[in-house]
Amino acid sequence: MIRHTSQRKRNKKKYILRKFLLLIEAAVLSLFFIGGSEEGNFNYVRSEVLAKENEKSAAKTEEEHKETPAFRWEDHQVIAHALGAVDGRTYLNSKESFLENYEKGYRLFEVDLTKTSDGVWVCRHSWNDSMGQWEGEEKQVLSLEDFLSSPLYGKYTPMTFQDLLELLKEYPDVYVLLDSKQYSVRNYQRTLEDYSEYVEIAGDANAEEVLSRLIPEIYNEAMYPGVAAIKRFSTYIYSLWQEYSLEELVEIAAFCREKEIPAATVYEEYWSPKVQRIFDKQGILLYIYTVNDVEKAKIYMESGAAGICTDMITQERLSLG
Repeated sequence: MIRHTSQRKRNKKKYILRKFLLLIEAAVLSLFFIGGSEEGNFNYVRSEVLAKENEKSAAKTEEEHKETPAFRWEDHQVIAHALGAVDGRTYLNSKESFLENYEKGYRLFEVDLTKTSDGVWVCRHSWNDSMGQWEGEEKQVLSLEDFLSSPLYGKYTPMTFQDLLELLKEYPDVYVLLDSKQYSVRNYQRTLEDYSEYVEIAGDANAEEVLSRLIPEIYNEAMYPGVAAIKRFSTYIYSLWQEYSLEELVEIAAFCREKEIPAATVYEEYWSPKVQRIFDKQGILLYIYTVNDVEKAKIYMESGAAGICTDMITQERLSLG
């Protein structure tokens, strides 16, 4: 607790200065990321998109931890949602979630990030549900001290984002999707600010290597340049978090291809063979979430899906059916 509090005070001025400098830098970079010209008709297929992604991964070997395998989307058919379920409980984002689901074979995780009332990034889906951390079910935003001192449902260990990064240093074969809930029209500026803080936190945790194993979730076109202005991550995924028209999906798939975002996620209720074909045409891998029925998962994958985001289906169960 003392470590996180002193870190917050120590970094406050540093964050402000860094954000100011990054806003200036991003004003220039955005001209490139947002303002690229149209390239006409494309004939890219999935193999070509993935080939580019694998070439980038292979070129980074000296920068990454010697035990960290090069990331390939094809190696991951299951993503552990909110770090995976424990004892049937979901959305925990807890230390036990990560440790228990790692032992079950997961190597690609998704984590939810939000801030405490005193401005510290923690692993939590939202403050809408108490999850046993306060009395009643009305929304509350806890301070860091209250968050860390209140186990989820009385038994699961809550984590700050820094705690997660430090944990990941011990597990060099793990990759994590970052769900930072950037849905608003202010995505560009807010993303720029948030990801500058993530990078600073990694530096304070002596976990710069872990940054190469974080995968930003992109929610709209404005968010991508905000992330890319801070750091060129090894890969990205586009999160389709609401219902879109087929015309909008065509545009999104084309944007993913243009920016070399090789994968996307779609809610189970919004998936259809038509949606699958739109992304297949552009060579973009499609993951469906949140899927906890093995038979449904197998049907989706037989229809072309690359995999699922799930609370409890392991790779072994998916392979065995």
